[in-house]
Amino acid sequence: MGMASGYTVNTTSLAIRVGELNAVADSVDQVISTLNAAGCDLGPGEITAAVAEVVEQWRDHLGQFRDKVDRIADNVRGAVSNYESVEQGGHDRMMALADRTVAEQLVQGLEQAAPRPRRQP
Repeated sequence: MGMASGYTVNTTSLAIRVGELNAVADSVDQVISTLNAAGCDLGPGEITAAVAEVVEQWRDHLGQFRDKVDRIADNVRGAVSNYESVEQGGHDRMMALADRTVAEQLVQGLEQAAPRPRRQP
């Protein structure tokens, strides 16, 4: 009995996951860029330095994360027909989910913050 017996890899599923992971990485990248831009406007003192340090750590980790995802993609690419479109589909669905979630949270926040009209007795 070899080590591979009973073990199969769903390469199409992996391609979709690569797309999803890339979408997550893109979202984190946007947060990093926003923090980086805002970091300059935080005023004097240690806050600006602390934000810059956090941003730098995130950048490093994001780079390592993207390297790992790229290695998975390279391993799967040859095994999946229409790999690019399969990966792109995973990416687009994850981005749509993220956008929808953020939009719903914004709407809920606005609804909670808005003053309720009083009913006349």
